[in-house]
Parts: sequence; structure tokens; C-alpha cells
Amino acid sequence: MNRLTDGEKEVLYIYGSPSLRDTHKRLGRACMLMVDPITKANACSLRNKLAEMTCQYSYYCMYASVREELGDLVYKGNVA
Repeated sequence: MNRLTDGEKEVLYIYGSPSLRDTHKRLGRACMLMVDPITKANACSLRNKLAEMTCQYSYYCMYASVREELGDLVYKGNVA
């Protein structure tokens, strides 16, 4: 799997859950409602990458690392 871009990480931080299946469903529904083209492109790209994943454990590790990485930035005020 390719590495995630910063935009994809932000989308995963906002719409992600510990379950790969639930995150994939959420992103599908959120993509239909998004109006910002950049965020929508990041969400669709992330959804396509998650569709290629088969291992729940590897997704959970990726999800946890993104939450940890961006959680520090959010609490410091560096991310809107």
C-alpha cells in the first residue's frame, strides 16, 4: 500500500474509525456530500487505498498512528 498524503491523513482523522469496513462505508457516504474538490479528492483517494487493504490489523495500526500523529497537532493548535 502506498503511503498516505497529509490530506488523506486529515480525512482519516476526521472520518475514520478503528474498523476498516466502517471507515470505508463512512468515506463512501461522505464523498457524496462533500463540496470542496480538494477534500473530496483526498477522501476518494483514501477510500480507494482502503479498498485494496485486506488486513484489519494493518489498517488498525495505520489508523492508530495517524490518530497519534495528528492528535498532537490538533491539541497544539497547528491544524484547523
